[in-house]
This record gives sequence, structure tokens and C-alpha cells, in this order.
Amino acid sequence: VLPGRTPQRAMADATQPVAVPSVQRYPVSFHYFGEATSLPVKIQKASFHVCPAPTIGQNLIRLELTVLNDCHPGDIAGKLKLPLPPGATVCRFEFLRNEKWYPATPVEAKKAKEVVYKEKEKGRSVAATSQTQGNVFEIEVSPLKYQVPSQCRLWYSHSDTEVPFDFGADTTVEVKHEGPEGALCSPPSGPGACLGECFGQMHFACYVPFSPVAASGAPKSVAVLWDTSGSQAGDHLALRFERLRQLAAKCPDTRFEVWSFGIGMKKESSGPGTAEEAISLLGALRYDGGTDLTLVPKILESLGSATEAVMLFTDGMDNLDRRPMLPASCPPVHCVVDQASVNLPFLSSVCLSTGGHVLKADYLPMLRPQTTLSGIQTDQVGEDFVMGEDGFVCCPDHRLHLQWPIGEEGVWICGIRGGVRKLSIQLRAGKDLKEYGFDLGTAPEVAAGAAPLLGYLFARQQYAAVERDGAVMGMDLTKVRADLAVKYGFCTPESSLLMLYDSEQFVENGIDCPKEHPAHAKWKAETAGASPEIKKGEIGEPKTEEQMNVVSRLAEELQRYVQTPIPPQAARSDHLERCARNRMASGAPELPREEEELRCLFTAREEQRRRAAVACRRDEAQAFHAFQAFAAARAAAAEEEEEQRRREEQ
Repeated sequence: VLPGRTPQRAMADATQPVAVPSVQRYPVSFHYFGEATSLPVKIQKASFHVCPAPTIGQNLIRLELTVLNDCHPGDIAGKLKLPLPPGATVCRFEFLRNEKWYPATPVEAKKAKEVVYKEKEKGRSVAATSQTQGNVFEIEVSPLKYQVPSQCRLWYSHSDTEVPFDFGADTTVEVKHEGPEGALCSPPSGPGACLGECFGQMHFACYVPFSPVAASGAPKSVAVLWDTSGSQAGDHLALRFERLRQLAAKCPDTRFEVWSFGIGMKKESSGPGTAEEAISLLGALRYDGGTDLTLVPKILESLGSATEAVMLFTDGMDNLDRRPMLPASCPPVHCVVDQASVNLPFLSSVCLSTGGHVLKADYLPMLRPQTTLSGIQTDQVGEDFVMGEDGFVCCPDHRLHLQWPIGEEGVWICGIRGGVRKLSIQLRAGKDLKEYGFDLGTAPEVAAGAAPLLGYLFARQQYAAVERDGAVMGMDLTKVRADLAVKYGFCTPESSLLMLYDSEQFVENGIDCPKEHPAHAKWKAETAGASPEIKKGEIGEPKTEEQMNVVSRLAEELQRYVQTPIPPQAARSDHLERCARNRMASGAPELPREEEELRCLFTAREEQRRRAAVACRRDEAQAFHAFQAFAAARAAAAEEEEEQRRREEQ
């Protein structure tokens, strides 16, 4: 492996020479953020260890990074920014410290932010892995000692045939494979199944390939919803216009209605027009600002009944991470995914809940009816099927009447095997019904390194099902998604991977220490038969009576400041008289009345401005401290209520 080579080129060097396909590249960056600067942290080596599951076309990949702090003397915390391919997610993260690997602990995102704040205030090492937006993950790594190589590693899964990352020119990249094939697995052309022991149970996964449906009648009216935020500008716009022309060539009678949205929304066209007219309008748009996805349901509600399909052009990343609910009755929404950084889970849930397609290449699939998963049958009998007493769990749920749309990548049926041996899966492609049978009793077991992949796939399928159900039913199932992510330990917008090092950190924050953590034995001894002590008055804990009095006083001062930010002016005559007395006492000569009045007015205004400025600075500081105290009190109260609710549930 040569320095500066991408993983893709490294694999080509290791095997036969192949043509490198044109794929989206994802730059990996490592930075140290100072008070006024951002300095890059050198990535010396990137090692990929691939554990494939060939029969289902999935890969569990461990990325190990060796980084060097050569930019700042002393111990620092570096932030790794890692964009992953759409659909992939970070499953696990570890950091090497004192020759021991420390695993991160999955917790809810809100809890992780609170713990990170508390631990940093106490001066202790802490870090968190979070999904910032779309498929971009940020991981804080510490401590990075000056001129001493540090190592960290993370796991993620995907089904692509590429490892599309770009590192610096001085980075050595290597790819190792556990499987005999010596290459990443891509989705196979035929069905397949496998088993694997993970998370204390035998998991299974079955893959069913996509069956296309012949194109049906083209929609007569299509609404184009176009995101005009700053992130949408780029070279991909020309490709979008070309694909719109290809779509129009297949359905020349279709008319297009153009809407734009960003922070606000606007109907760009006076009425439905041709594809060229729509492209002309789209080409004149300007891109700036952020994205408010709550405008999408409002646009859908504004569409007329004649609209038969909607094309949504956006990366799905809202400024405030909002996930709006779509109207109950709306035409199929087809989401275009053609950028490196997209919120694929949200866009997929929009398509699943409305009957639309995820358009990753050309737009012709929207002319075809959906291929759907219509049923899953097992060899269960009686109570095993109804109550699941044999331990079999499946996602999608085999006991339901299914109409689960399938994309061009196919579908993975995952779960816990239990006592089931035979499995039959039905796909409906238009009028055709296809059936695929699997024998889990003879299905091969994956290697030990790839076994956790089946548990992650099962969790991701459940997560997607919850997203789809929430979108269809108009319910907020954030708590369900968070519990699922924490159970299986993968990173989502609702959960983070929290890095703690000492048993005291776990005890004080009420977090269970993982068994493989070096501090697990000490934590277990300290928590045996004891509950964590709640210390009133500390950061994140309930306030003492004295602290609450301070908060109340500052809140009253803030309210007074909001009502009267500038002190009332002194009466003009009183001020003139006071100035005259001061001049007489100092022995200064008398001034004419008009000159005295002007001078006093000028002096009074200058004094007034000075006092107002001083008062404003003081009140702003008090208001800021009051807001901080109030926010901390609210967070502590919410945490206390949540803890009380959990205790009552237990």
C-alpha cells in the first residue's frame, strides 16, 4: 500500500488492474479547534478491515485511524469529520488510551450533551460521536498528545462495492479482507440467507433482489419541489436538468409545476408547463440560506387535485433537524438523491409513506408502479405464530398484511431466528407474484467478525419501519427510535456514542459501563447494591434553595430590564439648577442663560449616554447569567422528571 492512495486504488493494486468507476468521494478531515483558529491534525494511516457477508451482499467495515498531533504542543482534543455513503451509519467507536481500548457507550443524544457539558466543567476527559446532519458524523477524540501517535477505530456497514474516502497526500491507506473473495460484497443477483451469533442471540438475514415492473401510464401533472438553500448549488444541477429532459422524452404530455423553498416558499410558475419551461425557471433560481422542511407539507397541501406525482429535490437536512409530518392524502412523493451528503433515512421514510421512489440515478423509475413486499410466511404453528413463544422475531413483521415498497437495491429480511427453519417471502411486481423460499436450518454462518452485522441490519430495519409508521400515522416516535438505537449501539439523530474513561464518570452520570470497558470491574463493585447519589447544587443536578433565590432575583432583574432598558431622563429644569449650583461652588464664571442651557443639555445627554451604556453592559451580563442559570435549572428539572418517570415504570 502506498502513501496517499485512496482505499479504492489500494484494492486495485492488491488484485488485478481494474478501471476505477466514477463514484462520489467523501473527504475525511481531522481538526483541532483553538480559540480563533482551526488546525488540521495529521492522519498518518487509515486501515480498513472488511468482514463480508457474501450471501446477502453486506459488509461490516472497521476503520482504524492513526493520527498525530503535530500542530499544537500539549494534550488537545481533535474532531474527526467523517461523511459516510448514504444509508451507512457508525455502529461502534473505540479509542486507544494507555495501551487499552476504551469503547464508547450508546446513550440518548440529549443525555450525551448534558454529560459532555458536566464532565468538561469538571475538567475530565469526555467525548461523543454524533450524527450531525444527513450522513455526516463528528467524533471528538481526546487526549491527543503532542508528537505521539494516537489510535481510534470505528465500525460501519454498507452494501456498496467501493470504499469512497479521500485522505491527505501523506496518509497511508490499506484494506484487509476477512473473506476469501478479497473484495467487498455487492448485492448478489439472486436471493441468499445467512446466520450469525450476536447480541446474545442467533440472528438471521435474507436478501431478495428487486423485480422491476413494466412502466405504466405517465402522470399528466407533476409538481417539482426545489430546495434553494446554499447546499444545493453545484455541478449536479446540470445533471438534474438532463434527467428531467430524459423523463420528458418518455412522457411528452406531462406538465410540470415548479415550487421553490428554502427559508420561505414560492410558486415559481403561474401554471403547469412543459419540461423546458420548468428547466428555464429552475435555471434562474438563486441559492442561499438554509432549509425549512416544514414548508414541504404546506406546499403539498397547496397542490391541486390534478397533481398526480411530486418530485422533491433536496438533501433532506433541515436547519433545526426537524422531521415534518406529511399530509394524510398527498400524491406519491419521489425523492431525488444525487448529492454526497443527504439525510437518506428521512427521504426514504417520505417515499415509503407516500408510495414514491428514491431516485438515485435517472428519474424513469417514477413511471413504474412500486414493487412491494406482500407477505412473509414461516413454518410456525399455533401459539408460536400468534404469541411468538418460540423466540422468532422478524422485520418487517411476518404477522402483518404487508405492502412494503422495495427499491432497486432489493430488500433484506432480518431478525432473530428462534425456532423457525423455513421462511417464504412474496414479492408483488405489478400483476406478478414472486415467491422466494429460504431454509434457515442449512443457511451458512458468517465469520465471527461479521456476525454483529446481522444485529445491526435487524436494528436498522426496525428503525426504518418505525420511521415509516410514524410518517404514515402522523405520530412522533422519536422515543421508540432512540430506545432502539441505544439497545443496538448505533449512532442516529436520537442517539450518540459517549466516550467515558473512569468508573466515577459512569457512577455520577447514572450510565451503565460496557462489559468490555477497562473500568467495568471497578464500576460494578462501586454500584453493587447502591444507587447513584444525587448531589444537589452540582451542574445538571437540582438546585439548592440559595441557588434558586439567585435565579429568581436575576429573572426579576431581567424582566425589569426588558420593560425599561434605559433609565428615565431627569427633569430638564432640575438638571439646569443642579449644574448652576455646581458651577457656583467651583468658582467658575457665570454663563448667559441660553449658553448655560445648551451646555447643560449637552453635558446631561453625554452623562445619560454613559450611564445607559454602563447599565446596558451590566444588565446584559446579568441577563446572560440569568438565562444560563434558568436553562440549567430547566434541564435539571427535566432530567429529574425523566428519572422519576423511569423509576415509576420500573
